[in-house]
Amino acid sequence: MTVAHRHDVAPTRSAQKPGAARTRLILEGPIASTLLRLAAPNLVVNVVLIAVTTSVDAHFVGQFGSDALAGLALVFPLIMLMQQMANNSMGGALAAAIARAIGAGCGEDAAALIIHGLVIACGMAALFTLAFLLAGPSLYALMGGNGPVLAAAVEYSNAIFAGALAYWVLSMLTNVVRGTGQVGLLAVVYLAAEVLHVLLVPLLVFGAGPIPTLGITGAGVATVTSFSLSTAVLVWYLASGRGVVTLSLRGMRFEWRLFREILRVGVPLSLQPLLNNLTLAALTGYASALGATALAGFGAAVRLEYLMYPLVFGLGAAVLAMVGTNIGARQFSRAVHIAWTAAVLSAGVTVGIGLFVIAWPNAWTGLFSSSPAVQIMAASYLCIVAVAYPFIGLNTLTAAFQAMGQTLWPLIGVASRALVVAIGGWIVIHAMDAGLVGLAVVTAAGLITTGAIIAIAFRLKTKPGPTS
Repeated sequence: MTVAHRHDVAPTRSAQKPGAARTRLILEGPIASTLLRLAAPNLVVNVVLIAVTTSVDAHFVGQFGSDALAGLALVFPLIMLMQQMANNSMGGALAAAIARAIGAGCGEDAAALIIHGLVIACGMAALFTLAFLLAGPSLYALMGGNGPVLAAAVEYSNAIFAGALAYWVLSMLTNVVRGTGQVGLLAVVYLAAEVLHVLLVPLLVFGAGPIPTLGITGAGVATVTSFSLSTAVLVWYLASGRGVVTLSLRGMRFEWRLFREILRVGVPLSLQPLLNNLTLAALTGYASALGATALAGFGAAVRLEYLMYPLVFGLGAAVLAMVGTNIGARQFSRAVHIAWTAAVLSAGVTVGIGLFVIAWPNAWTGLFSSSPAVQIMAASYLCIVAVAYPFIGLNTLTAAFQAMGQTLWPLIGVASRALVVAIGGWIVIHAMDAGLVGLAVVTAAGLITTGAIIAIAFRLKTKPGPTS
């Protein structure tokens, strides 16, 4: 049965029971403005998580020298992998499950899902902590770390992954709030946490008064501390009854069906950030084979692509709440309309960015290098890849699949991109000697492949059919 087989059946249980104003807005309000209203706070959260926090740590640790900064560079991809799994994959699955329960009027299930999600978070955090505390030194050595660089990587990694529970619990609670659509609080909490983080990092890294100098460990402790306090605020908020769902252990019983509701989506989509990071690693490897100038140009250009993902994820988080709630309320046609509206909005933003960099590539590349040779390399890459930027916007439909509880096609899309890059990159670099321009064509082809697969699959899965 496709999603659109049952058209706009009126929500029964949720209609009989007065809901929160935000839930009514999601079910009945104007689509585009509601999407943007929910996306803005999520964008703040994503920018803080993806860009600001790691940059602050790097700024202060970099004052210990290039070896310390290089050590952090080895750890950052693994931190991003954990954040993406916790915040977007498993956390997104929890947000979608809660949204569907709210839309269906199943308030008890929505509340119980919080505790089930936190249990999953504790298990995943334990896995990350054990894996990186035990295997971290060997892994960073395999990634090329040695001597002072390896020591710096292990020191930072141990501080961060010893506190993995803070990352996972905060991500799950963040997605509980996202699932209810009450996301304004998240922007306030994350901005306040980042202010605290900025104050704590130099204090703990360099010491002051009775506070000892912790060095690189201090940066990790500051990050974990700010996340832990943010977690405490969200626990208080959800336990206070101010939200659509309430965090409570009273009468709590664990049910496999609720664990399954989260895991059936979260586990498969946890492969998505892994595949994305492998794709980036492959692109970087191919670019490095072209020499230092080409690698520098690639590095400057590819940063723009990865700056767009917080925009897409911010809108995608709004899609999770809106599509999930409407599916729960059996308003399937409205859910599909929401998904396509979000995809068009997202693609519109990425089209604009693409046109801008095609017209003025040096406006971006000049931020990272004043070398004319590097800028020429970066511009030649950007002007080709930017043609495919609209397809990055279509990845917003991944959140719609997630809200529907379906994972196959998003995984096929991201796996297809990985294959295009792995095979196509080898051909253009080693067989055709096409240089960075050839690698740009392959990158664009990978982005187009992913976006097209997800969009076509969503269209076919939601195509109206005979009522069953």
